[in-house]
Amino acid sequence: MNETTPPLLRRVVRGFARPLRRVARGGSDAGVSDFRYEYKRLMLDPDVLRGSLALRTATARHRAQLPEAIERERRFLESSTSYADAVRDGASAGAFERRIELDGLAWRVPLPPSGDPAYTARVVAHQDFPYRVIAQTRELAIGGIMLDIGGNNGRMSIPRVILGDVQAAYCAEPEPRNYACLVQNVLDNGLAGLVMPDWVAIGARDGTVRLMRAKSPGGHKVIAADARARGETVDVPCLTLDSWCSRLGLDLAQVSFVKVDVQGSEIDVLTGAARVLACRHIAWQIEVDVQMFRERGITAEDFFALLRPHFTHWIDLEKRATGPRVRTIEQLADGLAHLGGEAGPRTDVLLFTMQPAAASAVSS
Repeated sequence: MNETTPPLLRRVVRGFARPLRRVARGGSDAGVSDFRYEYKRLMLDPDVLRGSLALRTATARHRAQLPEAIERERRFLESSTSYADAVRDGASAGAFERRIELDGLAWRVPLPPSGDPAYTARVVAHQDFPYRVIAQTRELAIGGIMLDIGGNNGRMSIPRVILGDVQAAYCAEPEPRNYACLVQNVLDNGLAGLVMPDWVAIGARDGTVRLMRAKSPGGHKVIAADARARGETVDVPCLTLDSWCSRLGLDLAQVSFVKVDVQGSEIDVLTGAARVLACRHIAWQIEVDVQMFRERGITAEDFFALLRPHFTHWIDLEKRATGPRVRTIEQLADGLAHLGGEAGPRTDVLLFTMQPAAASAVSS
Protein backbone atom coordinates (compact mmCIF):
# COMPACT_ATOMS: atom_id res chain seq x y z
CA MET A 1 0.00 0.00 0.00
CA ASN A 2 1.02 3.63 -0.57
CA GLU A 3 -0.46 7.11 -0.50
CA THR A 4 -2.55 6.37 -3.62
CA THR A 5 -4.32 3.37 -2.07
CA PRO A 6 -8.02 4.23 -1.50
CA PRO A 7 -8.93 4.67 2.20
CA LEU A 8 -11.49 1.84 2.21
CA LEU A 9 -8.99 -0.60 0.72
CA ARG A 10 -6.38 0.41 3.33
CA ARG A 11 -8.95 -0.24 6.05
CA VAL A 12 -9.85 -3.63 4.59
CA VAL A 13 -6.22 -4.78 4.38
CA ARG A 14 -5.27 -3.58 7.85
CA GLY A 15 -8.48 -4.92 9.35
CA PHE A 16 -7.86 -8.42 8.03
CA ALA A 17 -4.14 -8.38 8.75
CA ARG A 18 -4.47 -8.03 12.51
CA PRO A 19 -6.83 -11.00 13.15
CA LEU A 20 -4.99 -13.17 10.63
CA ARG A 21 -1.71 -12.62 12.49
CA ARG A 22 -3.53 -13.58 15.70
CA VAL A 23 -4.78 -16.81 14.13
CA ALA A 24 -1.27 -17.59 12.85
CA ARG A 25 -0.01 -17.40 16.44
CA GLY A 26 -2.64 -19.91 17.52
CA GLY A 27 -5.25 -17.47 18.76
CA SER A 28 -8.98 -17.14 18.04
CA ASP A 29 -10.34 -16.27 14.60
CA ALA A 30 -13.12 -14.14 16.14
CA GLY A 31 -11.43 -11.01 14.90
CA VAL A 32 -11.80 -12.14 11.30
CA SER A 33 -15.53 -12.71 11.76
CA ASP A 34 -15.93 -9.36 13.51
CA PHE A 35 -14.24 -7.57 10.66
CA ARG A 36 -16.30 -9.37 8.01
CA TYR A 37 -19.42 -7.99 9.68
CA GLU A 38 -17.89 -4.51 9.94
CA TYR A 39 -16.90 -4.59 6.27
CA LYS A 40 -20.38 -5.74 5.16
CA ARG A 41 -21.91 -2.82 7.05
CA LEU A 42 -20.07 -0.48 4.68
CA MET A 43 -21.56 -2.11 1.58
CA LEU A 44 -25.03 -1.64 0.06
CA ASP A 45 -26.84 -4.99 0.12
CA PRO A 46 -28.71 -6.01 -3.07
CA ASP A 47 -30.89 -8.38 -1.05
CA VAL A 48 -32.34 -5.40 0.82
CA LEU A 49 -33.50 -4.01 -2.52
CA ARG A 50 -34.94 -7.38 -3.56
CA GLY A 51 -36.78 -7.73 -0.29
CA SER A 52 -38.38 -4.29 -0.48
CA LEU A 53 -39.41 -4.21 -4.16
CA ALA A 54 -42.90 -5.66 -3.74
CA LEU A 55 -43.63 -3.40 -0.77
CA ARG A 56 -42.49 -0.30 -2.66
CA THR A 57 -44.75 -1.16 -5.62
CA ALA A 58 -47.79 0.21 -3.78
CA THR A 59 -45.97 3.51 -3.29
CA ALA A 60 -45.06 3.65 -6.99
CA ARG A 61 -48.67 3.01 -8.01
CA HIS A 62 -49.75 5.86 -5.76
CA ARG A 63 -47.17 8.15 -7.40
CA ALA A 64 -48.57 7.15 -10.81
CA GLN A 65 -51.94 8.63 -9.79
CA LEU A 66 -50.53 12.03 -8.87
CA PRO A 67 -51.16 14.98 -11.24
CA GLU A 68 -47.50 15.18 -12.35
CA ALA A 69 -47.46 11.55 -13.51
CA ILE A 70 -50.86 11.83 -15.18
CA GLU A 71 -49.69 14.88 -17.12
CA ARG A 72 -46.43 13.13 -18.05
CA GLU A 73 -48.42 10.17 -19.41
CA ARG A 74 -50.68 12.49 -21.42
CA ARG A 75 -47.70 14.23 -23.04
CA PHE A 76 -46.01 10.93 -23.82
CA LEU A 77 -49.13 9.53 -25.51
CA GLU A 78 -49.06 12.60 -27.75
CA SER A 79 -45.37 12.32 -28.62
CA SER A 80 -45.05 8.52 -29.03
CA THR A 81 -47.35 7.00 -31.65
CA SER A 82 -45.95 3.54 -30.93
CA TYR A 83 -46.96 3.78 -27.28
CA ALA A 84 -50.37 5.26 -28.09
CA ASP A 85 -51.00 2.39 -30.53
CA ALA A 86 -49.83 -0.22 -28.00
CA VAL A 87 -52.10 1.17 -25.28
CA ARG A 88 -55.09 1.40 -27.64
CA ASP A 89 -54.66 -2.01 -29.30
CA GLY A 90 -53.13 -3.96 -26.42
CA ALA A 91 -49.45 -4.79 -26.81
CA SER A 92 -48.61 -8.47 -26.99
CA ALA A 93 -45.71 -10.61 -28.18
CA GLY A 94 -48.13 -13.50 -28.65
CA ALA A 95 -46.40 -16.86 -28.55
CA PHE A 96 -43.08 -15.10 -27.94
CA GLU A 97 -43.82 -14.11 -24.35
CA ARG A 98 -44.19 -15.89 -21.03
CA ARG A 99 -46.08 -14.47 -18.04
CA ILE A 100 -44.45 -15.04 -14.67
CA GLU A 101 -44.30 -13.46 -11.24
CA LEU A 102 -40.94 -11.87 -10.53
CA ASP A 103 -40.21 -10.60 -7.02
CA GLY A 104 -43.86 -9.76 -6.54
CA LEU A 105 -44.43 -8.12 -9.94
CA ALA A 106 -46.58 -9.40 -12.80
CA TRP A 107 -43.90 -9.89 -15.44
CA ARG A 108 -43.76 -10.73 -19.15
CA VAL A 109 -40.58 -12.29 -20.49
CA PRO A 110 -39.79 -12.14 -24.23
CA LEU A 111 -38.98 -15.63 -25.47
CA PRO A 112 -36.29 -16.67 -27.95
CA PRO A 113 -37.51 -17.18 -31.53
CA SER A 114 -36.04 -20.68 -31.79
CA GLY A 115 -38.85 -22.28 -29.80
CA ASP A 116 -36.39 -24.74 -28.23
CA PRO A 117 -38.13 -25.77 -24.97
CA ALA A 118 -34.91 -26.32 -23.00
CA TYR A 119 -33.41 -22.98 -24.00
CA THR A 120 -36.72 -21.19 -23.42
CA ALA A 121 -36.86 -22.65 -19.91
CA ARG A 122 -33.35 -21.34 -19.21
CA VAL A 123 -34.26 -17.86 -20.45
CA VAL A 124 -37.29 -17.71 -18.17
CA ALA A 125 -35.41 -19.17 -15.19
CA HIS A 126 -32.62 -16.59 -15.51
CA GLN A 127 -34.95 -13.59 -15.71
CA ASP A 128 -34.11 -11.32 -12.78
CA PHE A 129 -33.65 -7.72 -11.75
CA PRO A 130 -30.08 -6.31 -11.58
CA TYR A 131 -30.09 -5.41 -7.89
CA ARG A 132 -26.29 -5.57 -7.58
CA VAL A 133 -25.77 -2.98 -10.33
CA ILE A 134 -28.55 -0.79 -8.96
CA ALA A 135 -26.78 -0.80 -5.59
CA GLN A 136 -23.39 -0.15 -7.21
CA THR A 137 -24.62 2.98 -9.02
CA ARG A 138 -26.62 4.57 -6.21
CA GLU A 139 -24.04 7.29 -5.55
CA LEU A 140 -25.03 8.86 -8.88
CA ALA A 141 -28.23 7.27 -10.21
CA ILE A 142 -30.52 8.78 -7.60
CA GLY A 143 -33.22 11.37 -8.25
CA GLY A 144 -34.23 12.96 -11.52
CA ILE A 145 -35.16 11.24 -14.77
CA MET A 146 -33.54 8.15 -16.26
CA LEU A 147 -33.04 7.48 -19.98
CA ASP A 148 -32.90 3.73 -20.61
CA ILE A 149 -31.37 3.10 -24.04
CA GLY A 150 -31.94 -0.54 -24.91
CA GLY A 151 -34.76 -0.92 -22.41
CA ASN A 152 -35.53 -4.60 -23.17
CA ASN A 153 -38.61 -5.55 -21.12
CA GLY A 154 -37.95 -3.02 -18.36
CA ARG A 155 -35.77 -5.11 -16.07
CA MET A 156 -33.45 -2.15 -15.38
CA SER A 157 -35.82 0.82 -15.44
CA ILE A 158 -38.88 -0.60 -13.69
CA PRO A 159 -37.15 -1.64 -10.42
CA ARG A 160 -35.29 1.69 -10.29
CA VAL A 161 -38.59 3.57 -10.55
CA ILE A 162 -40.35 1.35 -7.99
CA LEU A 163 -37.47 1.55 -5.50
CA GLY A 164 -37.44 5.33 -5.80
CA ASP A 165 -34.00 5.67 -7.37
CA VAL A 166 -35.46 7.83 -10.16
CA GLN A 167 -38.65 9.86 -10.46
CA ALA A 168 -39.42 8.56 -13.95
CA ALA A 169 -37.79 6.63 -16.79
CA TYR A 170 -38.02 7.02 -20.55
CA CYS A 171 -37.15 3.77 -22.33
CA ALA A 172 -36.09 3.23 -25.95
CA GLU A 173 -36.45 -0.38 -27.14
CA PRO A 174 -36.27 -1.30 -30.86
CA GLU A 175 -37.12 -5.03 -30.85
CA PRO A 176 -40.93 -5.35 -31.30
CA ARG A 177 -41.43 -8.37 -29.01
CA ASN A 178 -39.28 -6.91 -26.27
CA TYR A 179 -41.20 -3.67 -26.67
CA ALA A 180 -44.57 -5.39 -26.34
CA CYS A 181 -43.45 -7.02 -23.09
CA LEU A 182 -42.04 -3.70 -21.85
CA VAL A 183 -45.35 -1.90 -22.45
CA GLN A 184 -47.35 -4.59 -20.70
CA ASN A 185 -44.94 -4.73 -17.75
CA VAL A 186 -45.54 -1.01 -17.29
CA LEU A 187 -49.32 -1.25 -17.58
CA ASP A 188 -49.77 -4.50 -15.63
CA ASN A 189 -47.93 -3.02 -12.64
CA GLY A 190 -49.70 0.35 -12.66
CA LEU A 191 -46.65 2.39 -13.66
CA ALA A 192 -48.06 4.48 -16.54
CA GLY A 193 -46.72 8.00 -16.20
CA LEU A 194 -43.63 6.76 -14.35
CA VAL A 195 -42.11 4.51 -17.04
CA MET A 196 -42.54 5.69 -20.64
CA PRO A 197 -41.65 3.04 -23.27
CA ASP A 198 -40.97 4.07 -26.88
CA TRP A 199 -40.42 1.77 -29.89
CA VAL A 200 -37.26 3.25 -31.35
CA ALA A 201 -33.56 2.56 -31.84
CA ILE A 202 -31.11 5.23 -30.72
CA GLY A 203 -28.22 5.77 -33.10
CA ALA A 204 -25.95 8.18 -34.95
CA ARG A 205 -28.62 9.66 -37.24
CA ASP A 206 -32.36 9.83 -37.69
CA GLY A 207 -33.99 7.38 -40.09
CA THR A 208 -34.53 3.62 -40.23
CA VAL A 209 -32.12 0.83 -39.26
CA ARG A 210 -31.98 -2.95 -39.61
CA LEU A 211 -32.23 -4.89 -36.39
CA MET A 212 -30.99 -8.48 -36.45
CA ARG A 213 -32.81 -10.75 -34.04
CA ALA A 214 -30.63 -12.96 -31.87
CA LYS A 215 -31.17 -16.24 -30.09
CA SER A 216 -31.27 -14.40 -26.77
CA PRO A 217 -33.94 -11.71 -26.19
CA GLY A 218 -31.15 -9.42 -24.96
CA GLY A 219 -28.85 -9.97 -27.93
CA HIS A 220 -30.66 -8.23 -30.79
CA LYS A 221 -28.44 -5.68 -32.52
CA VAL A 222 -28.44 -3.09 -35.26
CA ILE A 223 -26.50 -4.05 -38.39
CA ALA A 224 -25.50 -2.12 -41.50
CA ALA A 225 -27.99 -1.91 -44.35
CA ASP A 226 -25.69 -3.95 -46.62
CA ALA A 227 -24.45 -6.38 -43.96
CA ARG A 228 -25.08 -10.10 -44.30
CA ALA A 229 -27.59 -11.08 -41.63
CA ARG A 230 -27.13 -14.31 -39.68
CA GLY A 231 -30.75 -14.32 -38.64
CA GLU A 232 -34.14 -12.68 -39.10
CA THR A 233 -34.09 -8.88 -39.47
CA VAL A 234 -36.68 -6.18 -38.91
CA ASP A 235 -36.62 -2.52 -39.91
CA VAL A 236 -37.13 -0.14 -36.99
CA PRO A 237 -37.28 3.65 -36.63
CA CYS A 238 -34.11 5.31 -35.39
CA LEU A 239 -33.42 8.67 -33.76
CA THR A 240 -30.33 10.23 -32.27
CA LEU A 241 -30.48 10.63 -28.51
CA ASP A 242 -30.65 14.41 -28.94
CA SER A 243 -33.53 14.11 -31.43
CA TRP A 244 -35.40 11.67 -29.19
CA CYS A 245 -35.12 13.96 -26.17
CA SER A 246 -36.32 16.90 -28.28
CA ARG A 247 -39.27 14.94 -29.66
CA LEU A 248 -40.32 13.96 -26.13
CA GLY A 249 -39.89 17.53 -24.90
CA LEU A 250 -37.52 16.47 -22.12
CA ASP A 251 -35.86 19.08 -19.92
CA LEU A 252 -32.28 17.80 -19.72
CA ALA A 253 -31.78 19.68 -16.46
CA GLN A 254 -34.07 17.06 -14.90
CA VAL A 255 -32.22 14.05 -16.40
CA SER A 256 -29.72 12.53 -13.97
CA PHE A 257 -28.89 9.10 -15.41
CA VAL A 258 -28.50 7.43 -18.81
CA LYS A 259 -28.15 3.66 -19.19
CA VAL A 260 -26.90 2.32 -22.53
CA ASP A 261 -26.93 -1.36 -23.53
CA VAL A 262 -27.17 -1.57 -27.31
CA GLN A 263 -25.06 -4.56 -28.32
CA GLY A 264 -22.11 -2.80 -29.94
CA SER A 265 -23.88 0.40 -31.10
CA GLU A 266 -22.64 2.45 -28.16
CA ILE A 267 -20.46 4.64 -30.38
CA ASP A 268 -23.49 5.45 -32.55
CA VAL A 269 -25.45 6.48 -29.46
CA LEU A 270 -22.62 8.76 -28.30
CA THR A 271 -22.19 10.24 -31.78
CA GLY A 272 -25.80 11.43 -31.77
CA ALA A 273 -25.80 12.71 -28.19
CA ALA A 274 -23.78 15.95 -28.26
CA ARG A 275 -26.45 17.94 -26.39
CA VAL A 276 -26.95 15.29 -23.70
CA LEU A 277 -23.20 14.76 -23.25
CA ALA A 278 -22.76 18.51 -22.73
CA CYS A 279 -24.81 18.19 -19.53
CA ARG A 280 -22.03 17.37 -17.09
CA HIS A 281 -24.45 16.58 -14.25
CA ILE A 282 -25.71 13.43 -16.04
CA ALA A 283 -24.07 10.11 -15.16
CA TRP A 284 -23.94 7.34 -17.79
CA GLN A 285 -23.86 3.57 -17.37
CA ILE A 286 -22.55 2.03 -20.58
CA GLU A 287 -21.76 -1.54 -21.55
CA VAL A 288 -18.25 -2.02 -22.96
CA ASP A 289 -17.94 -5.17 -25.07
CA VAL A 290 -14.62 -5.39 -26.90
CA GLN A 291 -15.75 -8.43 -28.90
CA MET A 292 -18.74 -6.49 -30.24
CA PHE A 293 -16.45 -3.59 -31.10
CA ARG A 294 -14.15 -5.90 -33.06
CA GLU A 295 -17.08 -7.31 -35.01
CA ARG A 296 -17.96 -3.77 -36.09
CA GLY A 297 -14.38 -2.83 -36.96
CA ILE A 298 -14.06 -0.55 -33.93
CA THR A 299 -11.23 -0.51 -31.42
CA ALA A 300 -11.67 0.01 -27.72
CA GLU A 301 -9.53 3.14 -28.05
CA ASP A 302 -12.00 4.57 -30.58
CA PHE A 303 -14.68 4.21 -27.91
CA PHE A 304 -12.55 5.59 -25.08
CA ALA A 305 -11.61 8.65 -27.16
CA LEU A 306 -15.29 9.56 -27.43
CA LEU A 307 -15.74 9.35 -23.66
CA ARG A 308 -12.70 11.26 -22.38
CA PRO A 309 -13.84 14.83 -23.24
CA HIS A 310 -17.13 14.44 -21.40
CA PHE A 311 -16.32 12.82 -18.05
CA THR A 312 -13.72 13.11 -15.30
CA HIS A 313 -14.15 9.75 -13.52
CA TRP A 314 -15.48 6.23 -13.93
CA ILE A 315 -16.21 3.02 -12.02
CA ASP A 316 -15.89 -0.53 -13.37
CA LEU A 317 -19.08 -2.38 -12.36
CA GLU A 318 -17.58 -5.83 -13.00
CA LYS A 319 -17.82 -7.61 -9.65
CA ARG A 320 -14.40 -9.26 -10.15
CA ALA A 321 -12.64 -6.01 -11.03
CA THR A 322 -9.48 -5.18 -9.06
CA GLY A 323 -7.75 -1.91 -8.28
CA PRO A 324 -9.24 1.39 -7.12
CA ARG A 325 -13.01 1.63 -7.39
CA VAL A 326 -13.13 5.25 -8.56
CA ARG A 327 -10.61 6.17 -11.25
CA THR A 328 -9.88 9.18 -13.41
CA ILE A 329 -10.95 9.14 -17.03
CA GLU A 330 -7.26 9.11 -18.06
CA GLN A 331 -7.05 5.62 -16.51
CA LEU A 332 -9.90 4.21 -18.61
CA ALA A 333 -7.79 2.23 -21.08
CA ASP A 334 -5.44 0.79 -18.45
CA GLY A 335 -8.29 0.01 -16.08
CA LEU A 336 -10.20 -1.95 -18.73
CA ALA A 337 -7.18 -3.77 -20.11
CA HIS A 338 -8.53 -6.93 -18.44
CA LEU A 339 -11.37 -7.19 -20.97
CA GLY A 340 -10.95 -10.23 -23.14
CA GLY A 341 -9.16 -12.15 -20.40
CA GLU A 342 -10.52 -14.36 -17.65
CA ALA A 343 -13.15 -11.77 -16.72
CA GLY A 344 -14.64 -12.00 -20.23
CA PRO A 345 -14.97 -9.47 -23.07
CA ARG A 346 -17.49 -7.13 -21.46
CA THR A 347 -18.27 -5.01 -18.46
CA ASP A 348 -20.44 -2.02 -17.59
CA VAL A 349 -18.85 1.26 -16.59
CA LEU A 350 -20.35 4.20 -14.71
CA LEU A 351 -19.07 7.50 -16.10
CA PHE A 352 -19.49 10.84 -14.36
CA THR A 353 -17.98 14.24 -13.63
CA MET A 354 -16.86 15.61 -10.26
CA GLN A 355 -15.69 19.01 -9.11
CA PRO A 356 -11.87 19.15 -8.60
CA ALA A 357 -12.00 19.46 -4.81
CA ALA A 358 -14.29 16.45 -4.45
CA ALA A 359 -12.20 14.49 -6.94
CA SER A 360 -9.09 15.06 -4.84
CA ALA A 361 -10.86 13.79 -1.73
CA VAL A 362 -12.03 10.61 -3.45
CA SER A 363 -8.57 9.77 -4.82
CA SER A 364 -6.71 10.56 -1.59
